[in-house]
Amino acid sequence: MAMGFCVLAKISKRTVTFWYQSDSNPYAPLKMRESNEIPLYFYVNGNDFIFGAAARERFYKNDPYAYGNYFEIVKDPTKHFSIYGNKKPVKQLFYYGVEQYLSHFLNTVLYKSDSIESYRQQFPLRFLFEDDIEANEKSLIENLFQEAGYFNLDRIGYHHTLFNILTQKQILSNNKAILFMNGIDDVLYLNLYKGVKAEPIGSAKLPGQGADPRVKILADMIVEYIILQNSYLSINKDTEIAFLLPFCAALLQNISPIIKGEAELSDGNQYWFNVRERNLNDRLQYYANDGMIFAATDDLLRANNLQADGVMILLGSEEISTPYFSDKLLKKYHHVIALQPVDVKDTMLAIFEAIANAGYSVKAKVPTAPPVLPRPALPTPKLPPPLPPKKQSDVPKPVNIPRLPEIKATPNTKNNPVKPPPLPPKKS
Repeated sequence: MAMGFCVLAKISKRTVTFWYQSDSNPYAPLKMRESNEIPLYFYVNGNDFIFGAAARERFYKNDPYAYGNYFEIVKDPTKHFSIYGNKKPVKQLFYYGVEQYLSHFLNTVLYKSDSIESYRQQFPLRFLFEDDIEANEKSLIENLFQEAGYFNLDRIGYHHTLFNILTQKQILSNNKAILFMNGIDDVLYLNLYKGVKAEPIGSAKLPGQGADPRVKILADMIVEYIILQNSYLSINKDTEIAFLLPFCAALLQNISPIIKGEAELSDGNQYWFNVRERNLNDRLQYYANDGMIFAATDDLLRANNLQADGVMILLGSEEISTPYFSDKLLKKYHHVIALQPVDVKDTMLAIFEAIANAGYSVKAKVPTAPPVLPRPALPTPKLPPPLPPKKQSDVPKPVNIPRLPEIKATPNTKNNPVKPPPLPPKKS
């Protein structure tokens, strides 16, 4: 059966963000409660399974049934959780969490009363991985879903579509390499591409450099203020500074002499703060830590025989898309451009358009090898003729994973845990 819809999950180390499109309507955020961006925390106890903010709350209260730091804990093969009395490896938490959203989508957007099982094989599911997710982590996630029987699954080449859009707008030029800089959780990711076709040729990551220094100093000042006012709090300062960077980037867009408001920390609680712009500027005078970014950029260009003039630097996240940050870079590199929200929106539109044009299905692909650094050109080999279409009997049987309780859209107050349906009465 052809499916006229699609769900896209954008995955980073800390969150999963869901969008959907159906019947070629414009794409839209897929929300279950108040947001389509879900913090990566899980809570499993008996038949209760919670994914998101309510699980995060329990995690920060040290609840033994709550799980965070997903991409760290999956490295330990001995870690398990139990659901419906079955022991499962912790990597499957992610699968259960996402499938809860897919069930919600079927029930409340498509108004289907069927369960997700009957849709798994054909369900059009697309993953978009943030720059902080490594190659082996991408494979882990994809394998989880393929093992569970999701065959209409694909990975979105985000940078390729983005560069395409920027070339059409004449922001990028066809004859230059592109250095894409992205700040996530105060780590700066540098990805160097040969050109607008997005062939990767080099990368680096710089912890502690993922934001305009002013954004970082403001986050530091806010955390200091909160600690002073709430002496009972035991918090990890570095974690909270990294968490506050997007919030501080937004604050600095229209700054006033006194910067105040409520800041939400990583545990989901909000605290009042009040800092002065003058103090921020005083601290900036003593900040001289940008050298690392120049050194890493120079190393990447040198390793690929590129001159500053042959490269366009693209600033990809709001924490670094600031005049201060780009002016610093422009002193040394000739072409520096900050990505605008409208470019990101146009890229997402193009991604969903391509998914719809492909009929929401994935063409069987030749498996791709990891990118190899360029070698002297060889004549292009001829590909063998395509394989005959698979018979139904050849399709691998999905692994049977017990189904999660379905979630009906209820007029939910924020963060209410979802109760599973009651168990049937025991026979005497």
